[in-house]
Amino acid sequence: MFIGHWAPAFVAATHPRAPRLGTLFIAAQLVDWGFFALLLTGAERMRVVPGITAMNPMDLYQMPWTHSLLGCAVWATGFAALVWLLRRDWIAASIAATVVLSHWLLDLAVHRPDLTLAGARPSWASDCGTIRR
Repeated sequence: MFIGHWAPAFVAATHPRAPRLGTLFIAAQLVDWGFFALLLTGAERMRVVPGITAMNPMDLYQMPWTHSLLGCAVWATGFAALVWLLRRDWIAASIAATVVLSHWLLDLAVHRPDLTLAGARPSWASDCGTIRR
């Protein structure tokens, strides 16, 4: 599940001014690490629903801070700022931000329709987090 996010890190690492591969691996997984941290605080929500998909029983019904396009862009900007502070290289910072942002694009291709643009709850989810049928 998570290994597919490393592909952009490997591609980005080929650029001569890219951050180190370890930094790019962190960039690739940053959004998911943020999700799990926010899940523990209750800011984002999920539940296990066996059979909800063939591969994964997680119903990720509220992820506005990490898995919305806007939220992911904020994570990417923050990570770019950190890379810039450490390296003083805008190209390296931009490459790192692109890897972070690639997370949302890859998730868009494989997730059920639970990703949003700006953090609003998916239209299929009711106020209590259940799926509308």
